[in-house]
Amino acid sequence: MRTIAVPRVSNPVPLVGNTSGTAWERSEPIEIDQFLWTTPEDRPQTAVRALYDEEAFYLHYTVTDRHSYATTTTLNGPVWEDSCVEFFATPRPRVRKAYLNFEVNCVGAYHLGYGPDRGNRALVERETAANIEVQASIDGPKKCPQNADDEWWVAAKLPFGVLSDLTGVTISPSSETRWRGNFYRLRSHPEPLYAAWNRIDTVEPNFHRPSEFGELTFL
Repeated sequence: MRTIAVPRVSNPVPLVGNTSGTAWERSEPIEIDQFLWTTPEDRPQTAVRALYDEEAFYLHYTVTDRHSYATTTTLNGPVWEDSCVEFFATPRPRVRKAYLNFEVNCVGAYHLGYGPDRGNRALVERETAANIEVQASIDGPKKCPQNADDEWWVAAKLPFGVLSDLTGVTISPSSETRWRGNFYRLRSHPEPLYAAWNRIDTVEPNFHRPSEFGELTFL
């Protein structure tokens, strides 16, 4: 099982592409490098950083992608059909085994749910989602592949208040708090690609595998 340390910061966390000289430098990037279920010709690089403060959990993905693609523009739409990155986590593993799934495409459209399994998900409501912040390097609302495609980034601020409302349990990590979780990358065009941080051993594609999550330790 892989592990990642999530540093606590006091300085503002900007949702920008260039992380140099910002709070993001406190977080070591980890690679989403476990390619699963298909054998793509290329194995593009995906790196993610994670931070937290008193208010929120922060994610920053940098994605190499020569075929950036997005058609989903609505909240809680099927962003997994696009060029997409994801974060799944069980934030209170000793209280509830249910897990969060945050999925965001290359233009910043996202899906946020919570539940015990793949078929039983409660989705964040629009009024609550207004408190989530997401920035992406590609302007939407949609994206078609272009010859100039090279890479993109997306950064998100997930307030603990939003996560607590969605899950029904208080989420307020502190030093030595441990979550179980996994980071993912996927696309459906021009060929399917699936990648994970912590490896998943199933025959069919399925990221909804909390038993195969890694571990996040909050500092």
